[in-house]
Amino acid sequence: MASHFTEAEFNEHIQRYGGKELDWAPFAAQGDLKEKYRRAHVRMVGASITGKHHEPGTVTADNFTLSVMMMPPGAEAPSHAHEVEEVFFVVKGELTAWWEDDDGRILDTVLREREMIYSPAGIMHGLRNHTDEEALVQVVIGVGRPQKPSYLDAALTDL
Repeated sequence: MASHFTEAEFNEHIQRYGGKELDWAPFAAQGDLKEKYRRAHVRMVGASITGKHHEPGTVTADNFTLSVMMMPPGAEAPSHAHEVEEVFFVVKGELTAWWEDDDGRILDTVLREREMIYSPAGIMHGLRNHTDEEALVQVVIGVGRPQKPSYLDAALTDL
């Protein structure tokens, strides 16, 4: 355990949401494919699932990522799976979350503010903003450098 650190080292580990801009680029190709896939991220810790592993302005981490995703009304994070666990925690708004099995069976639930869903590695899962209001969801992925997810919609895998 480190017992000595500088003020600069301390400050490098602080992230303020208000000081960041929404990044629409990570899912721009998905949004071009289908408007409902349009959403934005603000990365705080770790890297992006889009392959941006060295991003200025984020705290570097070895074992997890933390970001905030803004989902406009009607937006969807399509069914996908990761090589590690993923958690969605609703900060603002209301979302439908689901798991989808290999046979296409879907179990879903509505998540309200301060509620979350945990998705184990390899389980297809997704989110949809079924409301007329913007939603903010905190996303935690269990690795500092996640690989691109696999999608049920094959057209998304190649983006």
